[in-house]
Amino acid sequence: MSKLILERVRHQEMRQSNSDKLISSYLERNINELPFETARSIAGRVGVSPMTVGRYLRRLGFEGLDQLKDELRRGNSNPAWQVKGPLEGLQADIRDGELLAGLIKQQIDNLGHIYELTTKAEWRQAVTTLIEAQEVYVAAFQNVRGIAQYFAAQLSYARPRVEFIDGLNGTYAELLDGSVENRCLFLYDVRRFAAKARPLAIEARKSGVKVILLTDEFCPWAEDVADVALILPGAHGPLWDGAATITAVLDLMVSNIIVLLGEQVNERVANLTRLQNCFGDFEA
Repeated sequence: MSKLILERVRHQEMRQSNSDKLISSYLERNINELPFETARSIAGRVGVSPMTVGRYLRRLGFEGLDQLKDELRRGNSNPAWQVKGPLEGLQADIRDGELLAGLIKQQIDNLGHIYELTTKAEWRQAVTTLIEAQEVYVAAFQNVRGIAQYFAAQLSYARPRVEFIDGLNGTYAELLDGSVENRCLFLYDVRRFAAKARPLAIEARKSGVKVILLTDEFCPWAEDVADVALILPGAHGPLWDGAATITAVLDLMVSNIIVLLGEQVNERVANLTRLQNCFGDFEA
């Protein structure tokens, strides 16, 4: 399917104006990334307006980007762990040190975006919600669930009633049964987006649960399903998505919560330490 779309993109009719050429070139180079893009993100990368991207897509034969994504999904698989680019070139780059240097630079740039995120109202709202909720539930899927489990474990040192939910009971009833008011769902999902993530967020809000969604710039439904949406840069390098950026974000969030809770955290950690010593899980 992507081959047929590329043929249309490369046709001279789709390259009449300067904007056409910019969009066509971008789509041609990044065909495998399109399921994770939005019209706004494409417009920002090529320097045109989202309306211009929309008009281009209609001329290409699609009512919008979602229809184009559906076509691509039916014909392609786009795993999160995906090498982007010729393997031979990447091997040469890593021998020369250029690949790793580029990846480190990308991580440093992403850390700058993290600082910007921590200054926003959405960040403060997320921290306040995680502090004030009676119960906090954390969810993530596939190859990023381990990072969310780490966050849940760290957060449980700062405050009680934090639970990672895996959905293996088929209902998420512990979150959605309404037995306790003022619940919070902290949902972490990045491309390739899990099929359960969006319906879980929607059901949670229907049940009166506040939803904090931590995701990347490729998520097209973040602000539609979350009370608070925290948007991170997506991966644009030659290799798969890494965990450095998200781990830094989660560590900063826990640190922020610890500072605000103050002495409450000291008392909780002291009690947890006593229990650890009681059951002998740690060396002296």
